[in-house]
Amino acid sequence: MKQAAERAGRPVDDVTLVAVTKTQPVESILAVIEVGVTNLGENRIQEAMSKFAALDSTPAYGELVPRGGITLHLIGNLQRNKAKQAVRYFDCIHSVDRISLLDDLDAAVLYERGGDPLPVLLEVNVTGEANKAGVPVPDLPRLAEALGGCPNLHGVGLMTIARMGAEERELRDTFATLRGLLEDLRSQHPGEWRHLSMGMSDDFEYAIEEGATMVRVGRALFGERVRQE
Repeated sequence: MKQAAERAGRPVDDVTLVAVTKTQPVESILAVIEVGVTNLGENRIQEAMSKFAALDSTPAYGELVPRGGITLHLIGNLQRNKAKQAVRYFDCIHSVDRISLLDDLDAAVLYERGGDPLPVLLEVNVTGEANKAGVPVPDLPRLAEALGGCPNLHGVGLMTIARMGAEERELRDTFATLRGLLEDLRSQHPGEWRHLSMGMSDDFEYAIEEGATMVRVGRALFGERVRQE
């Protein structure tokens, strides 16, 4: 990360490492926290609930991951019927991609958190892949406008996933496109549009060089994912 930031003429402190703890056991998560990793990412609500304490609870150390001093990010697809659970467990949601989900999250934050605004990122399907989540690029302005009408949500940026196996030029184009979309939002919609969540284990260096402020890294930290029975 430091080398990629230096190549781009950026301080590495501009980039947040989100350690993806999907399939990792509690003891592995506690180990990375102990060495200073404080931003953690989970893909699924149910798995997160089995490993992390809710925001309003304090478990015995070792049974669940306590919430003090860490920020838990939801980086996977979110179903509308899981909105209440999401706002009870996560500090930030990266994967908002439709207006109906915005509405459910806005109501859930008011009910579960007393209206303390929840930071969210809008997920964009930059590559246009049919099997990939994210709002299509042409529909992003409408989604951003709808977010502006949700007083309990705080829009802070955009997220995308590059095409698996893509070559460097395509990866850079994907990340640069998201950067351009963020710049457009800054000029057209009020808010703190500052984060670009892009880049994973195989491509995070390119993402940093193209402007990422958050990279979501799992395998490069933990090794291959632990298989779940």
